[in-house]
Amino acid sequence: MTVEALRQFVVVDLACGMLSRRFLQMASAKMLYNDKYHWLLIEDYSLHVSAGVVFLAEHPLLELTDDDKDKDTVGDTDGDSDAKADELEPIESLMETLNFYMNTEVTLAKRQRQDDSYALYDVWNPGLNFGGRVNITEIGNYSLVGGLEIHRWFRTTSTLLRRLNMQHAQVRCMVVVTNKNMTGTLMYYLTHTVSSHIDTMNRFNFNLLMVVRDMFNWTFVLSRTSTWGYMKNGRYDGMIGALIRNETDIGGAPIFYWLERHKWIDAAGRSWSSRPCFIFRHPRNTQKDRIVFLQPFSNDVWILILVCGILTVLILWLLTTIEWKLVPHQGAALIKPKGGALPPHHLHAQQQQTATQQEAAALEADAKSVASLQLLPVAGGFWQRCYAKLSNYIHKRQANKKSPERVGLFLESVLFFVGIICQQGLGFSTSFISGRTIVITSLLFSFSIYQFYSASIVGTLLMEKPKTIKTLSDLVHSSLQVGVEDIVYNRDYFLNTKDPVSMELYAKKITSIPTAKENEAPAAPVAEEEPEATNEDAAKAYRDIVHSHEVGAHAKDNVASNWLDPDTGLSRVKHERFAFHVDVAAAYKIIAETFTEREICDLTEVSMFAPQKTVSITQKNSPMRKVISYGLRRVTETGIFSYQFNVWHSRKPPCVKKIETSDLHVDMDTVSTALLILLLSYGIALLVLGFEIIYFKWKDRIVFKLN
Repeated sequence: MTVEALRQFVVVDLACGMLSRRFLQMASAKMLYNDKYHWLLIEDYSLHVSAGVVFLAEHPLLELTDDDKDKDTVGDTDGDSDAKADELEPIESLMETLNFYMNTEVTLAKRQRQDDSYALYDVWNPGLNFGGRVNITEIGNYSLVGGLEIHRWFRTTSTLLRRLNMQHAQVRCMVVVTNKNMTGTLMYYLTHTVSSHIDTMNRFNFNLLMVVRDMFNWTFVLSRTSTWGYMKNGRYDGMIGALIRNETDIGGAPIFYWLERHKWIDAAGRSWSSRPCFIFRHPRNTQKDRIVFLQPFSNDVWILILVCGILTVLILWLLTTIEWKLVPHQGAALIKPKGGALPPHHLHAQQQQTATQQEAAALEADAKSVASLQLLPVAGGFWQRCYAKLSNYIHKRQANKKSPERVGLFLESVLFFVGIICQQGLGFSTSFISGRTIVITSLLFSFSIYQFYSASIVGTLLMEKPKTIKTLSDLVHSSLQVGVEDIVYNRDYFLNTKDPVSMELYAKKITSIPTAKENEAPAAPVAEEEPEATNEDAAKAYRDIVHSHEVGAHAKDNVASNWLDPDTGLSRVKHERFAFHVDVAAAYKIIAETFTEREICDLTEVSMFAPQKTVSITQKNSPMRKVISYGLRRVTETGIFSYQFNVWHSRKPPCVKKIETSDLHVDMDTVSTALLILLLSYGIALLVLGFEIIYFKWKDRIVFKLN
């Protein structure tokens, strides 16, 4: 079905005299001349004469017949008052007072006396309340012989294309201006790109409406407000409230089209795409639960290295122990000074015999020194026996240390593995091929591990730092501070959101719900103490703060508040660990002007909610809805929409990656773990030293007391 088939046709016979006029006026009061009805007004001069209409006043070129004159004379004889009462004004004059608009579909059919046909006229008005005048254009005719004949230009064009000239109709337009420091006239501020990062989407939408205005030839009657319109005390304020109260005809600023607004206003067409998000410089290191020196390898790799180390130590300890038992005369050669000693099979027989004799003499001397020790008797109570065993063990160890050989093979094996992992040398050698195989394999293993480890460290300094804060939940649990642009739709979002992550973000990072006392003016002292504010009072106070944005009575006055303007918020992003929620259209311009290339590359964006599409709005059932809708579609098709978007929406500053010397610097956060380990080892060493000093000083006293 076509659009015409969906309309209801209303046929009015103007021969009904005053009744037909009153019917048309009632329809005008009910705003029925819209696109839902197609009106056909039939005006027949012969029927008018029979009804007592002075038709000659309307058509001076037409003459009445003798019979009509006689009837008119008789009517005058019967009473002049009745004749004057039946005299009606021309239909054209009546149409000047009716509420015809751009979407009005009214066809006037006027009887032509010459050929008994009807001339058809298209009737419309840019808007009676806009100061427009009625347009009556002939579109064809109808006769019994020729039938219906419509002009080609009328049949091939749509209603709006036939009515592009609104004759400078004055359309009331209300725009939203949140900039309290606006200078100059309102029209200058809306049409020039001075401080284009403020009120960006409002000025963008108004410039689109200016193109539509020039297309349909109307004029603006501007007014301004500071908010788009939110429910307060059961009524809408701002621009939406003005549309509902018929204080303006169209909205000059776009809005987020929500379901609860649908029954109060009409959307005329797509406008700005708003994308607010959190912008912050991503920290270089966000893995606070992991030591930075362990980051090159995963936990699985470190566990595997530890297992391999334990296995190597055990095997090496086993081999050296077996070697000591199988070749006891060569045991002293297991742990040698740095550089080692020549193998025995390379020496001459005489040298070998001399070394054997020296070793035997050394062993005999060690046995004598151990036998000559004065050991404590293991007797008495439990603590006395424990002390005696410990003292005897220490004395034997001290006596054994006087000999050139070292028998602590297990500890030497542990120290050997730690040394090769840390790329440090150790005087450790073995004459068995199996032991040397373990040593060589361990050296190759440590060399491979070291290459991967050092390459990962260097690559970490050169490559882009991994960004671990990717979601809103990551931002909530990070160490970054958070701020939000002080604009009314952000406050309304936190007031009505049901998203648990956003609510947690508001509670932890932004601010708490203020109490009633924070929003009250200082009052005179009273004798009685005021009761504490309840949760309902606190919530009501918060709503008042949300909706008082236009007068400035909000938490922005508080120094500790995180509701900031874009310049202040992005300045904190530049110099602090701070995340700021702002529309990218406002942020990109400030970032391009104030941030360096290094700082731009550090920026990360995290969205709190999906990008929002905005729409231009009009009054509910407004005739301007189709005008603006058609105009915005034409603006989009011709590329003007994209042009205006590029003018008002700043491009994202490009990240030019350069390797600078500052990129290779290691900050204190990176090496803090190593310093802490070093300080901890200092403390442990001093603590052990204290115990040793106390032991050697109080050793004799402890023996005396135990005895």
